[in-house]
Amino acid sequence: MNISNPVFSNADISYIFSLPEVLESKHLLYIHNKIDFKIPLTESIRSSLQDAFGIELAGVSNLPMRWIKGDTLEHNDFGISSFNKTYLVYLNDSSGNFIVDSTPYPIIENTGYSFNEGLLHSTENTGVLPRLLLGPMDENANPVGIAVAYYTNYADAFASNGNYIATGGYVIGSEINYGSIGNYSMWRVAKTSNVSVPTGTYTNGFDLSTFGYSNYFLYPSSPCFLEGTKILCKIDNVDTYVPIEKITPETLVKTSRDGYKKVVMIGKKDFINRGDDERVENRIYKCSPEKYHNLTEDLYITGSHSILVDSLTETQRKNTMDNLGDIFITDRKYRLMAYIDERAEPWKTEGTYTVWHFALENTDYYMNYGVYANGTLLVESCSKRYMKELSNLTYIE
Repeated sequence: MNISNPVFSNADISYIFSLPEVLESKHLLYIHNKIDFKIPLTESIRSSLQDAFGIELAGVSNLPMRWIKGDTLEHNDFGISSFNKTYLVYLNDSSGNFIVDSTPYPIIENTGYSFNEGLLHSTENTGVLPRLLLGPMDENANPVGIAVAYYTNYADAFASNGNYIATGGYVIGSEINYGSIGNYSMWRVAKTSNVSVPTGTYTNGFDLSTFGYSNYFLYPSSPCFLEGTKILCKIDNVDTYVPIEKITPETLVKTSRDGYKKVVMIGKKDFINRGDDERVENRIYKCSPEKYHNLTEDLYITGSHSILVDSLTETQRKNTMDNLGDIFITDRKYRLMAYIDERAEPWKTEGTYTVWHFALENTDYYMNYGVYANGTLLVESCSKRYMKELSNLTYIE
């Protein structure tokens, strides 16, 4: 562990804080808890870093920077390639401590730290005031840090706050160095630090570095019905619409082509819905009878839940391919996710809601069915494989 103070001259500190990149990025902390960006490397700053850390930064023209507020949980750093040390400089004072290998250090303006790759580090009791850092970076000024942070919901992942449940390397579900992902196995990307946000759904074992080296903030994904949705079932030999939360294993559900099939798994989860009208997958959508004429009342489903349709427009086909990498068919109809279907509207009622899904008996572990919701609108059930391995739901016995 090497500590240097001061690293920069007062003139360089003033220069850094006056840069438009620094000022503009700080404003984004009203939305996010961490903002990564870059600034130009001047000869004066280059010379100071060489004096403090012994790194030459030959051929480097920009330096990674970070505004952050709140504590960072214990982790070790990942980068675009193997590296020897992490380098960072705190550019303003802060309450709390920077902790490296269990040793606390006060956060003091213009103090630089370098430490070996692989050492666990964190911050504690830093409060809510923003901190400006040069770095963290490797000896070639490539940014390093948490490769992947896992959250339980989109809101926390998008804010990239300290509520993550685990951190790890670029291969999803592997190299976990903090916390646990539990039974979650299917993920979406809420945001990244410096690459375009991938739009697909990714399972454990997928290597996110194929999209580029960045910080990735993940949340679990699952297509679901809002509690209160009525599913067409057979009760006492009579077709009956049953609220999904009243369905139990053994309930017979009417399918579009295979008669009645028994529920073998049903589960639920809490889902945080946003209050704006942005058309993103991870929110609840309203399907109204005005736009879906075979509905008898409004249907509320998550954005990744599919309505079954006879055909796809070119735009729907392209957006589905961009999201899933393929076109899927259930009961001889195309799966059209609600957030891609222009008829479905973002439901702008913010809050935490209970959503449900179920799987029906099938000799094929990977197959699902078309079922009827809130009238005769055909929507997808899920397969036993999806329910068991990918749904991120809590099962109801």
